[in-house]
Amino acid sequence: MEYALALLLLLFTAVALIWKKHRREKMLLGLASAATLLIVVNGLNYFLEWHPLNLSLPFTKSQSFEVSHEPYNWPTATPVSAGYKEEEIEQYLKEIENWERLRGLVVIKDGSLVVEKYQKGATRFSAFNVHSVTKSITSALMGLSIQEGYLESEDNYVMSFFPQYQKSEQGLHKEKLTVAHLLSMRGGFTGWDGPQNVEQVLLKEKVSESKLGQEFNYFTGAQMVLSALITKASKTTTKEFAQEKLFKPLGIQCGFWRKVDGYYAGGDETYFTARDLARFGELYLNKGKVNGAQLLDSSWVEKSFTNYTRASNAFRTLDCYQEVGYGYSWWLLNYNNKTVYTARGKGGQYILILPEEKVVAVILQEWNLQKDFGKENAYLCKLLSILTKGNKRTSYQMAHK
Repeated sequence: MEYALALLLLLFTAVALIWKKHRREKMLLGLASAATLLIVVNGLNYFLEWHPLNLSLPFTKSQSFEVSHEPYNWPTATPVSAGYKEEEIEQYLKEIENWERLRGLVVIKDGSLVVEKYQKGATRFSAFNVHSVTKSITSALMGLSIQEGYLESEDNYVMSFFPQYQKSEQGLHKEKLTVAHLLSMRGGFTGWDGPQNVEQVLLKEKVSESKLGQEFNYFTGAQMVLSALITKASKTTTKEFAQEKLFKPLGIQCGFWRKVDGYYAGGDETYFTARDLARFGELYLNKGKVNGAQLLDSSWVEKSFTNYTRASNAFRTLDCYQEVGYGYSWWLLNYNNKTVYTARGKGGQYILILPEEKVVAVILQEWNLQKDFGKENAYLCKLLSILTKGNKRTSYQMAHK
């Protein structure tokens, strides 16, 4: 927006210069106004943490930035040693060069990096906005908050953490709203999904008593409240809590985390590299263990992967797979009668977890470019086909066991 406003100021200046009178003054005023606008907005951006300062300009090929840290250093293995056909992998990697919005694909199998591909200028250092994948990260932080004793359980009532809003929200029916309701998108909110801050959610959004805990309704404001709740309960920011309790033990970093009216966004606007995101996915594949040690309680992973909504008009059938449920901020997909767990973000960001195959796959796409859903979903379906074929041991694997 700031670039558009600066351009309008310069355009207005150019029009004003048609009249000869005071041309020099008008030109200097226009340039100074545009420069001041950019300086002020970027200064506010720095202090208020709206967007990454080094984010690529709008309408460029990549809405990303290069991180200064080394993304997680995975041990590597060849596709053949992992049980895949080399020619099939090579053919697929060649085909997806026509996947216009794809920027990164990483496949981890049995703890090793077996596929890594970047295109259109992206690298392993490229951090992308993973949008609603953030919800699954916030869910993990909620599990850790309970482990640390900051909450008794996910059955805690939400409004008890926000006494300043309790009287004002009367009539909005939030007194029975629990953390579990927010995690599973069964909060009964009657409004539309969209950008929300905590005050808007708690003071303006109404909850339907008949739908509370009963119906699935995707509502990003729920995770915004969860982030604020983590902040209040732990007496530190969500970002600092995540860094200490989750990212540091995993050996990863969040490239950027947006702040909204004093709280870090719980449902979107985090930036990660593909390698670091895969490491988070592996935590759930390994039922909460990191390097053999239990970081996140296995019961929380099980709860996260439990289907709390068996049927919903919001669930879709998408070519080769179906949306069949939603856990604690994780989607449950059915692919050929196998359950695939996925953290998913706007514009085609995925962490795919295939437990039987011991696979984590990460897909990063440019969210702000024109979407070709049919073509992109076909590439995703082919990837699932390849990954599930590789479940059987090959003669190579048996010989090198």
